[in-house]
Amino acid sequence: MELTTLKATSRVLGANRENARLRKAGQIPAVYYGKGIEAQNLSVADTDLRKVLAPGKRYTLLDLEIDGKAGNPAIVYNVQKDAITQKIIHVDFIKIAEDEFVKVRIPVKLSGLPIGVKTQGGVFAQEARYLVLAAKPACIPAVLDMDISNFETNVTFYAKDFKLPEGVQLASVPRTVIFSISSKSKKKDAASPAEAAAAAAPAAAQ
Repeated sequence: MELTTLKATSRVLGANRENARLRKAGQIPAVYYGKGIEAQNLSVADTDLRKVLAPGKRYTLLDLEIDGKAGNPAIVYNVQKDAITQKIIHVDFIKIAEDEFVKVRIPVKLSGLPIGVKTQGGVFAQEARYLVLAAKPACIPAVLDMDISNFETNVTFYAKDFKLPEGVQLASVPRTVIFSISSKSKKKDAASPAEAAAAAAPAAAQ
């Protein structure tokens, strides 16, 4: 498999102030772990990390060059961001092997205006924006695209209905709702019998 080199430096796991010092110096605290290896605490340059996290590159296959030594295949498994600034504060790298499946969280991108909304007055709601998949590294998609233009009202589309790329398996709950298109509720023209009886009761008591 073709790997993109990302330089990393070993670090000693320390206090929060040490991590803050690293970030101030343009380094992001990280950890590299996986099957058959001990977890390694690392730091990577913020500018280099952003390049491999650019849109469409989240699951770029990487070779972590740790302290100048290559041969550490990985993908970005988790990214932690500051809740306020949205700056990256920590990243997890997971070891990969060409012939092993890895679980990844992939964004779902829906495009097009459904017929059910455009001409039938339906209400569209996207319930899930990510799906967890299992795939070999070379088969991991950057995004799951789907054109929903032809869907009509009264539709609920589940994760199990998604047509996945070859070599990719669904790891999310099969009945996870991706989106739904429902008919608008019709306004009641008249009160129900129960409501009518409740309204008439005070009048009968007078």
